[in-house]
Formats: sequence, structure tokens, C-alpha cells
Amino acid sequence: MNSSYLRDYLVSTLRRALRPIARLLIGAGIRFDEFAHLARGVYVETAIRDGTGTPGMPSRARIAAIAGITRSQVDNYIDNEGALALEDPTLMRLPAEVLQKWHSTPEYAGPYGIPLELQFDSPADRCIRSLVALVMPDADPRVALDELLVTGAVVPSGERHFRAVSRSFMMPDPASPEVIEHVGRILSRLGSTLEYNTDPRHSEKRLELRIAADRGLPVELVPEFEKYARVRATDLLVELDNWLSPYASDELDSANRVDTGVNVFLYVESPVPDEPLASLLARAGSARG
Repeated sequence: MNSSYLRDYLVSTLRRALRPIARLLIGAGIRFDEFAHLARGVYVETAIRDGTGTPGMPSRARIAAIAGITRSQVDNYIDNEGALALEDPTLMRLPAEVLQKWHSTPEYAGPYGIPLELQFDSPADRCIRSLVALVMPDADPRVALDELLVTGAVVPSGERHFRAVSRSFMMPDPASPEVIEHVGRILSRLGSTLEYNTDPRHSEKRLELRIAADRGLPVELVPEFEKYARVRATDLLVELDNWLSPYASDELDSANRVDTGVNVFLYVESPVPDEPLASLLARAGSARG
């Protein structure tokens, strides 16, 4: 198969991958010129950080030629630190890790991993405050507890105690920075795994399994399948989480660590085939008329 044919398939695949991202951008009011500015910058950043397929660091002129942008634009992204600014991480990881330690640390979990009911600040060595300090010593324990209470992962128990009723941290407001950050992380991780597995230099591929209903599933059975998949996937993820727990200790060497894990998600694709854009607009215009 020649490179031109593969390139055509890649462009078509990119179109499909960009559509859910475009929906997010349009919904957030981000214009195309803002997206184009970001995409140009990512081209420059990727060429520098990951290379261009030739030995050594590419020159600015080569980056401009490969990316198809002007030399002045390349200079702007390299010399202007604010051109590709990154927001500070949200605190979404804090409550998620608090829940994980609440279920897996012997001081906070009873038999069979059932989390103990805790008070906020007493006793000093087994309470919400000390639990949050295990994850992030300088974090505000009240903020972490409030987040867990708002999402329903933790509930009050009596006048002074709190009880964890979920092992996973449910997302807060769907329009919150935490959710947007979550979407970005998932897309980045999935993209990295797919890119790694398609690289012929990697003979050992990373886990990337999938199942699908042959010829589709009757739409009325989708909720039943999702319920079944959710239960089975949760059981597997809890088992994996238990495997990882012993290696989360701050006492272990942290000099050579990487973020790793397993994401599971269910997908439902629209059964409606792509229709030419002109036909869609014409039909919508006829309906309005």
C-alpha cells in the first residue's frame, strides 16, 4: 500500500476523531481561529519535543517547512512563553486518590476493604484530615471533603462521622474545569496508546482491547448491556486498583515513576450514515419553510 493511500486514510480518520472535539469546542464558544492558533503551536511543540523523523534537533526553518507555517509563526511559539500557555491542574485528582486510599490503606479500611467511618479531625492519626494529608500534605482537607460530599461519593453518618459509599470519584458539574481536564487526559492517553501500538519499532504492544456487537445491538438492549458491562468492568478495575495500591506509598522511590493505568469506556455510535452537508442544510431549510 503506497504512502499516498495511507495518507488519505489518515486524513479521513482524523476527520472522525476531530468531530467530538469540534463539538466540545463549539459548545464552549471556542472559534476556529483560536483552534487553528493552538493547532499550529502543537505542530511546532511536537516537532521539537518528539522530532521530525531525522536525527538531531530540527532547525526553525525545517519546522516551518514540515508544519507548513511561516518562520515568523514558528519563532512566535518558541520565543513567546505565553503562546502555548497551560492552566494549572485542577484538584480533581485529590478526591479521587483520597477515596482510593480510604478503601485500600489498612489504617482506614476494615475487613474486605470496607472503608471505616471517619471523623473530620479526630483521632489525629485516623481522620479525614490525616487521610487527605497522605495524598497531599499541603491540601485543605475541608475542600477535599466538600468535593466528595457534593458528588455523593461520601455521605454524613450521624453527627460527626463520614462514610465513603463509592470507590470512584463521580464527576461534578459537566461544565466544570475538572471535567474538561478529565476529557483532555482521556483523549491524550488513548491517542498515546494508539500511536505507540502503530509504531513498528514497538514489537510489544500496550493493552488496547475492544469488543463490539456483531452487526450492531438492538437499541432497546443498549441500557441492559451498559449495566452489565459497568458491573463487570468495575469489578476488574477494583482488582487492578488493589494490585496498584502497595506501590502508591510515599516511602517508595519516586525518582523513576510514570503515570500509568487502565481506562474503560462504553461507546454508542450513531446508526445514521453521514449525509452530504448540502443535503442536511437543504432539508433543514425546507422544514423551517
